[in-house]
Amino acid sequence: MQALKVWQANLANRSEGTRQQYSNFFKKFCEWTGLTPDELREKKWKENQEEKPWERSQVENLLRQYIGTLGEYGCSTKELIIAAIRSFFKAQGMPLFLDSQDAPTGCTMGSKTLKHEQIRQLRNASEYLRDKALIMFLKDSGLRESDAAKMKWRDFRDYGEGFWGFEIQTKKKGTLARGFVGPETTEILKFYKEKRLQGTQKLPPEEDIENHPIFALLTDPTKPLRAAIMSGLMGDIIKLAGLEGISPHGLRKFWEQNMHCEKEAYQKQFNGRALTSVERAYNWKEIDELFKIYKVNYHNLAIEKQDFKEVEERLRREYEDEIKKLRDEIGRLETEKVSTTKELRALDEKASRAVELAEEGRRQSNGYWKFMTKLMVITRKTAEGISLTDEEREIVKKLKEITLPFPE
Repeated sequence: MQALKVWQANLANRSEGTRQQYSNFFKKFCEWTGLTPDELREKKWKENQEEKPWERSQVENLLRQYIGTLGEYGCSTKELIIAAIRSFFKAQGMPLFLDSQDAPTGCTMGSKTLKHEQIRQLRNASEYLRDKALIMFLKDSGLRESDAAKMKWRDFRDYGEGFWGFEIQTKKKGTLARGFVGPETTEILKFYKEKRLQGTQKLPPEEDIENHPIFALLTDPTKPLRAAIMSGLMGDIIKLAGLEGISPHGLRKFWEQNMHCEKEAYQKQFNGRALTSVERAYNWKEIDELFKIYKVNYHNLAIEKQDFKEVEERLRREYEDEIKKLRDEIGRLETEKVSTTKELRALDEKASRAVELAEEGRRQSNGYWKFMTKLMVITRKTAEGISLTDEEREIVKKLKEITLPFPE
């Protein structure tokens, strides 16, 4: 079984679970063909010597026929079976040539890499703030879902300018991942954390949140969202977004293709892929060095226009302060009359500034900033004694309930 030894040596950097899975899947393929691993290798080597190209694909055709017998398995399992068989031949130096047309019916051949626009679609299709944060975290960190499920709030370290870092042991291989997330993600994470600290109609405000999982059950924030449930949830969001032919793993591939490093060993250190002994000896980076690499590359990971990012970050920081001031101001104006010209002018200037902020934000992001603009108009009208419309009176009535512009 010389061919098996070559293959096993090639799989040495894979986890024990993956090696065992691949071995079982390949064994069933050998039983189906009636050939030993050595005979399959010899068959592929001989056909590769043929001059006519159509005579060099007999093993590929065997695999195509075998794929047709896998009807009882789900897509993810079928893709693992195909990957196991292909890895055997790749280890022998004779890779099999298959394309997307060879994928099992209703499945794709591997995970497609997501595009920036598709990630925006996924985020927008998510019903809950937690799920929006999860999508953004995975695209920024390059971690597997099983590792995201392990993350707790205390794992983050603030690096400034909207960047957070973390260090965790990966679940699959037990290697160290020293990664980061950028401003697009930390803003959503901060809003999400604030909502949990405030509590909801069904759950009380969280205590000791730093020791709680970041991505938790909606019914119990002390319990993590398990990787299997997370994967199913992501699959549902993909369907809601109307995206076909992609899987949650596409977010990891997006990260890998957009995190441009001088050496692959640097990229491995971000999301916890195993380093060779040579890479560990000569290419190990300190965490601050990795941060510099990440920060330089973040524009590749960002899914919003870069000229908008700085504006959005500033506006969001100012948003909560502005809304609190305006809420207090409207409450005061409802109970007492502004008596002096000086006070009226100061209030008018403050309202004008708020309107400018909201207008700037509205041009950049057409969501909650439209509401902000209406709120500024209400402030001006109230200050000047102008009657409010029914719609504006309803906004004032609901203003006390406003906390964050995201769904529960």
